[in-house]
Amino acid sequence: MDLSTMLRRGGPGRLLGLLVVLLVLAAGGALAFFWTTGGDAVSARAPYVLLKIKKGEPLQAVAAQLQQDGVIRSALYFRLFADFGHSAADIQAGTYRVSGRQDAAAILQKFVDGAVATHKLTVPEGFTVSGIAFRLQDEHIASASAFVRAAKDFANPFLAQGAKVRYRLEGYAFPTTYALPYGASADQIADIMFAQWEREFTPAMRALAVKEGLTPNQVVTLASVVEKEAFSNAERPKIAAVFLNRLKKGMKLQSDPTVAYALGTHLVHVSLKDELYPSPYNTYYAAGLPPGPICNPGLPSIQAVLHPADVSYLYFYSLPNGSVVFSDTYDQQLAAERAHP
Repeated sequence: MDLSTMLRRGGPGRLLGLLVVLLVLAAGGALAFFWTTGGDAVSARAPYVLLKIKKGEPLQAVAAQLQQDGVIRSALYFRLFADFGHSAADIQAGTYRVSGRQDAAAILQKFVDGAVATHKLTVPEGFTVSGIAFRLQDEHIASASAFVRAAKDFANPFLAQGAKVRYRLEGYAFPTTYALPYGASADQIADIMFAQWEREFTPAMRALAVKEGLTPNQVVTLASVVEKEAFSNAERPKIAAVFLNRLKKGMKLQSDPTVAYALGTHLVHVSLKDELYPSPYNTYYAAGLPPGPICNPGLPSIQAVLHPADVSYLYFYSLPNGSVVFSDTYDQQLAAERAHP
């Protein structure tokens, strides 16, 4: 039926009604398309880009940046899709890794969930603050100097305000593998590592420390010495027992790793001159525990301090093959050293 015939039979009203129906159907189809796929929002290109969303940043600006980066074709379509899904107001601040391979729904869900881009960083057991700092810099996550500064100034509730320690974070940057958010500051990274330590050092462990007459800092400090002295988990409870026995008798710990930490260097052999170096960290020079940890100990070393072996040993001598000879007396210790020069 041509237009003139339609007008004769039904007049302009019928034509207008038909046009309205067609427009409604088209709009409904477009809405369904946007709702399920994001319409033409997703780009045919598929670059991965890092997108930083500031707190309170409007969706309009986010969509415009996505279009500019080539992740989406149309900022308008992306905004419409977000508005239809009522997710625009739920977007969280952060740095995100997004790609045109993802549809609009997936990109928006990432923003709503706060699934920010992360750096993987592994902190091995026994690493020091300075070691972590240089690894952060090597991985292009944060500058070494910024992390060292954060570690020095860290608000550690387990240390007195005026504690004479090198780094207030030392011992409390728990060794594990972290997923650090892109753009995290050195202070935020320090907070993340300390929070992990607080989770690992459970209330039950803290209660056991109190029962044994030890503060959390004393536990972590001694565990850091055990960490540096032990080669295997099997020896840790015995080494911890040696140091605890020496402390009870008022003997100096005389641990070589504490001398190295005091000097700020790696030592293959500790000389008599090294042993006399005047530092509260040097346990040949100073009695008792160092003022703070000398590294970041792992859970096995912490557990060894809380659950030491039931032995009377006061000395131990580590052999080149990693095994350890334990002794009750100094004469036995000298004999062990002569037998294994």
